[in-house]
This record gives sequence, structure tokens and C-alpha cells, in this order.
Amino acid sequence: MINPMKPDEYVIGADLGGTHIRVAAVSATGKLSARVKRPSQGSPGYKNVVKNIRSAIKEVALKKKSAPLAIGLASAGAIDFSKNVVISSPNFPGWKNVPLAKDAGSVFACPAILENDANSAALGEGRFGAAKGWDDFVMLTLGTGVGGGVILNRKIWRGSSTSAGEIGHITVNPGGRLCACGNKGCLETTASASGIAASARALALSGDYEWLSGQKRRRGIGRIDTELVARGALLKDPACLKLLRDAGRDIGAAMAAVALALGVSRFVIGGGAAPAFKFMKPSARKAALSMAYTLTGPKLKIVSAGLGDDAGIMGAALLAMERIE
Repeated sequence: MINPMKPDEYVIGADLGGTHIRVAAVSATGKLSARVKRPSQGSPGYKNVVKNIRSAIKEVALKKKSAPLAIGLASAGAIDFSKNVVISSPNFPGWKNVPLAKDAGSVFACPAILENDANSAALGEGRFGAAKGWDDFVMLTLGTGVGGGVILNRKIWRGSSTSAGEIGHITVNPGGRLCACGNKGCLETTASASGIAASARALALSGDYEWLSGQKRRRGIGRIDTELVARGALLKDPACLKLLRDAGRDIGAAMAAVALALGVSRFVIGGGAAPAFKFMKPSARKAALSMAYTLTGPKLKIVSAGLGDDAGIMGAALLAMERIE
């Protein structure tokens, strides 16, 4: 597809998270400018979220002194791509079949498109980030949950249900911890930021693990999070190292399942908990290789995302560019 945008024209990419909205103007060459970041919800409710997104979009346009050619929105949750609606979202439990693209993207008389945030991040990484040049790969986003974006033949693969890529809900520990989805033992329960924090807090409360118990006394149980666990691993605390190795093993098991099902051998790891992945990577690689006979050492590639918080914005913008006539 030939991009019809002129050098001074742009689209808007918006990444809606549970805490913040990140919005930016994106040029045809992938350059980001006029960035805006603000809270997702000044006060609760769908209308307030829409109001905040619209306000951020207007601010970007004001900085650019012109209107965008199209708007792309990325949001966590199940997305009906054909209808541009959020079916449901873990970040906003009250949402059900909400027309987010129409409501938030109608600030200007231009096309607006909606996509799952992990899919958007994967698309961005594939075009401009760590997976540039790869035809097929899977991206895992380790955040509050574990998101997944599948790229096949350089395009997002959504499946017939439009919700392919829910890798965080692959069962890796049957009968394990209860997941928000209602299943037990999902990858999300052990390898997400919230899952790692929950595991660490349980160890701290037991009183059997000196470093974590000490952190509980000094900081309070609520301050024990993935960042702190990674710090403990850096200090070679045995409990923190084992916790992250176990999370890595579960990630590797999910990678193996995906590799066997789709034939992919390349994975990108991103999200807020990604900095801790260096402690998980060896066990993830070992588990993936042992559980998927189709994978070999030379074939299996596991890399860290290169775009950081910009990946979702970039992917949403790329989808917006496809709507320009």
C-alpha cells in the first residue's frame, strides 16, 4: 500500500490504558510529535474516559495547528474490529459493546479506527521496532495482565472471533491461582505484573523469606511489586530469583503452545513488567525448547520490545493510515 500522506500531514495514534492515555501525532515516516499524556479517568464512567480522550486528541491537533487525516485508538480488552466497539475491557469493567472509536474519535471529520492494545503494539514493533523485517511473530505484553498480539505475514491475525492472541489466558498451571477470567492457572496469574506481585506478597506474608519479609516491614505489603522483585533478583535474593524463573518457565510453556499451534518461532516481550524479563528469559527459553519439538535453539528468537510506551501509539497510527483515502 502506498501511503498517500504528504510530509506535513499526520494521523493521531492514541493508546488507552487503565491509568493513562498516551496520544501523539505520527507522520508517514513514523515520527512522533505533539505528545500528550493524561489520566484515563478524572472520575469514573465511560463518558469521562471519552471526554479525556477527546480532550487529548484536540490538544495534539492544537499543537500541530492542523487536523489529523485519521485517528487510531488502541485499548485493552476484547475488540470487535469490524464494528469499532470494545466488547469488554479488564481496565474498565463496566464497558460492554461501547462504540469507543465513534464516541472518542469523532472530534474531527476523519476516519477513526479501534484495535486491541497488544495487537497495536505488535504492529508497531513489526514496522518500526524490535521485530522490524520479521514476517511472523508473537508479542507478549507483560503488564497488569498478559496481552498477546499475533502477526502473520506482517498483518494482525485476529481469528474468526476477532480476539485471537489472548495468550495470557493459556492455562500453564491447571488448578492454580484463580484468574479474573474465571479460569485457574492462566499465564496471567503468574507472569503478569499483578501476578508476580501477588506471588511475592504471599511469600513476604509467610515470614519464611528474609528479604521479602523485611521489605514488607519497611514498606508495607502493598509496596511489594514487580519492580521490587526485580531489584531483589538483582541483589541475588533466592526467593525473588526463583519467583521470576518460575514466571519465565510459564511464559516458555505458553510460547511452546503458540509455536506448536501457529508455527512461529519469534517472540517480542514488552509491557510495564518487561524490565524484569531478563531474569525470566533463560527459563522461558529452556521451557519453550523442551515443550515444543518444532523449536530449535537457532530458530527460537526472544527479544525485548524496542518502542516502549510508543508501540501502541505507533500501531494504532499505522492502522489509521490504512483508512486514508
